[in-house]
This record gives sequence, C-alpha cells and structure tokens, in this order.
Amino acid sequence: MQRGIASLVLVALVPAFVTVFALAACDDKPAVVAVDAGAAVTATATGTASSIADAAAASSYPMPERPVPKTSPTVGIYAPLEIQQKTISYMAAMAAPHPDDPFVDEAYVKSLVVKLKPVVTSMDRGPNKAKAEHIDIIGGGRRIDLTFSLGCEAETPGHVIGSTGVTLGTLHDHGVLVVACHDSRAQCLQSTRDPTDILCTQAPKHNGH
Repeated sequence: MQRGIASLVLVALVPAFVTVFALAACDDKPAVVAVDAGAAVTATATGTASSIADAAAASSYPMPERPVPKTSPTVGIYAPLEIQQKTISYMAAMAAPHPDDPFVDEAYVKSLVVKLKPVVTSMDRGPNKAKAEHIDIIGGGRRIDLTFSLGCEAETPGHVIGSTGVTLGTLHDHGVLVVACHDSRAQCLQSTRDPTDILCTQAPKHNGH
C-alpha cells in the first residue's frame, strides 16, 4: 500500500508526464509509469511550452492546401487552372478571421497607415509614384493593401512593416491578418499569423494608369 501511495505522489509532483498508468495496489505490485521523455524535456521551458500551445491552436483551424511551396511563393500567370483556383482560395483564407483572432483595433490601423505612406513612397521604384501609390484598408482592417508603381516582391510587405518599427506579431495582436503589396507586375500577401506564410501572383492588380 505504501508503494502505491508513493507512486501517486510522484505523479502529482511531475506534471511533465504525458501518460500515467498507476497500477500499484495493496498486493505489493510495482507502479508502472509511462513517460514521454521528449514531452518532459520540452515542458521544462515555459517559452517552448507556449510555442507548442500556439502550434496546437493554429492546427485547430487548418489552412487550405497551398498552391505552391513556401520556398517558391509565386504563382505564375500561366499556372494551370487548378493552381489558380487554389491560389484564390488560399489568399481568401489568409485574411479570413479565426475564432481566436483578436478584434480589429481600428484606431491603431488608421494610425499605422499614416506611418506607412512615406515608407511606401521611399521604397517605390516606379516612375508613376504620385499616380499609383495608395494604401487601402480592406475587410474592416483585417487586410492592409500597399499599392506601388513598381516594387512589390515577396518580402516587400514585411520590409515595409519592419521599417516602421512594428512586427507582424504586433499587427496580429491588433487584428490585422494580412499585409499585401501590389504593382503593375505582381501582388504578394504576407500573413501576420505566420511570418513564413507568403503567397504571390504575377497577375497585376492595376496597370499604373
């Protein structure tokens, strides 16, 4: 009986155990404790445990299948119809709120747009800056669109945001899910949920007219 009690105390004191089978009884049979060593090590770091929780939450709301891998994020203008359809679905899902996404802080978004305008101008490489450049707030602030005369590439949205001293995570905390750029050649969407999630197309939004 004493051995059984000792086993139960051990279980209470070590929360890193994932699966515990207390088989001890009063007949002196030893307690059998199954331990996931990987989980035990991971749980010792609060930051790592938090990352695991975030990953689990993200997996609760899976995204559609990407049309192209993250390592090659651009969908060509002559891509097969199936790929183009996947692209449309994926881009829509990037800006679609999940139940656990924060509400949009409209005042924050409006103040951010003011800070973004000079950055867009400084990064625009095109000849028609005054005519082409503008910033749009889409979906009540879920998406911010940056339109250039020329200069939209996969890393552009992240670079523009970073130039203001703001992180993508901060944008997400204020309800913004996507920052997109457009020019006469391409459009690129940058997720704030996942900084590695970028998707571009060669289909232009405008022709600089």
